[in-house]
Amino acid sequence: MGYLALAIGVIGGLCGVMGVITSFDILDDPVISKLGNGEFMFWFLAAGILLLGSIAISVGYKNTSVD
Repeated sequence: MGYLALAIGVIGGLCGVMGVITSFDILDDPVISKLGNGEFMFWFLAAGILLLGSIAISVGYKNTSVD
């Protein structure tokens, strides 16, 4: 489960990076038109959801015990 939280956290971080790239128009115009104009909110929301999910998985995994 720790690896699952790590993977989801990394994907969330990459979504955040895509949000920054899309919002600041860092890439060339042909690439931005393929990503969609003004879709930075999607990337930021996806990043937030995935990072919160990563935290929830990590905390939930550490607090479970089988006795």
